[in-house]
This record gives sequence, structure tokens and C-alpha cells, in this order.
Amino acid sequence: MRRRGVSASVGAFIDRFVYRSYRCVITHSFVEGPPAADHVGVIQFRVAVPADLDHLQEFERYGRGATRRYVEEDKDWLYVACDGDRIVATRRSSLVIRDNLLSRVIKLEPGQFWGADSFCLPEYRNKGIVRHLKIFSDRHLASLGYKDFVSSIEATNTASLRASRAAGREVLYYVSFVRIFFWERLRVSKNIPTPFWDGLKRRREGGSNAPVGR
Repeated sequence: MRRRGVSASVGAFIDRFVYRSYRCVITHSFVEGPPAADHVGVIQFRVAVPADLDHLQEFERYGRGATRRYVEEDKDWLYVACDGDRIVATRRSSLVIRDNLLSRVIKLEPGQFWGADSFCLPEYRNKGIVRHLKIFSDRHLASLGYKDFVSSIEATNTASLRASRAAGREVLYYVSFVRIFFWERLRVSKNIPTPFWDGLKRRREGGSNAPVGR
């Protein structure tokens, strides 16, 4: 409750002990590459400093209130995109997978890090800010000796799936999970249902008869 607040805590309790239905893909990409730009137009990218944690109030209404705790206590990396003095997007990476379900599916190996969270204020979306901030953060972590970015994307988040596919990320697993009280079913597969990955390209090109699986 201290991390998330009452409503989010109640939701987390229901997810963990009563009912949860969840589908996602786990993807990865290598982080080495050419130097990354530190800005896009007037938007500047940088590694967050302690003073930045006092300027994240706008993000709390979107469920990012735990960011400060994760950075200060758990030593997550935080990267920020700024429009002048205003932080407009954040990206947080971690060596810990905090989701109780996904931590059962995958374990980070040496040289890997987890894409814990990424968020852009609504009025700054669709400008490429998050994509460029990811590249900036990837190159910084590559300079620290890390090689592989691993993250999950919910199957319903079509925009993120499409962006990740366009960026060349590869799918490791498709995860499907259902829990009703003490009964649960967890399926992990390397065979990705087409609509969640390959089908994105077909729909973008105008195809309407993409197969359901492969």
C-alpha cells in the first residue's frame, strides 16, 4: 500500500489471489550499436540525477508513484526526456523482475537487464521520444557492460507490439496465464500466435486474412 496506494493494492490483491487473466510476449534485443543522440528537437535525454526524483509528480497519476522507491532503494536505472525543466518521459531498467508471474517464466542471465517501465506524458506521444530514449538508455547500459535488453509486452498493447517489431526486437516466449482462486494454468511457448507479432505487419500492409497461428 505504501508503494502503490489503496486502489492499486486492492487490484494487486485480486490479481494475485482471486482472478487474473494475462497474455504477453517476452522480447529481447541487443543493446550495442552506434552512439545514441542525446536529443530529438528540443527534447533532451539524460541519466536521471537525484533531483529529478522530486519532479515526477505528473507521473504519479498514471501509476508511476513507485519509481522513486525503485530507484533509491532498489538501484534501478532511470532515464529521463526533458522539455526544458519539465520531465516528459521516463524509462526505467532493472536487474530484478518484480512481476510474480513473469519471474517464474524467465530468469535474467549475466549481461541481461529488464525493461521495467517506460512512460511518456500523453501530450508528448507519437513524436518518437520513447523510442529515442530507449536507444539512449540501451547505449548507456552497453557502456556499463550489459548486452541484452529483455522485456514483456501485453498482447493487448498493439501499439507497443508494432513498435517493438519495427525496431527489430525478437520474441523469446508467448505467455498465457489464467488463475481463478487456487486453480491456475500457465502456458509458455516459443510459437507465437500470428496476430500478436507477424500479423501486425500483415495488418499494416492491408491484409485481412492473416492466419491465427503458425
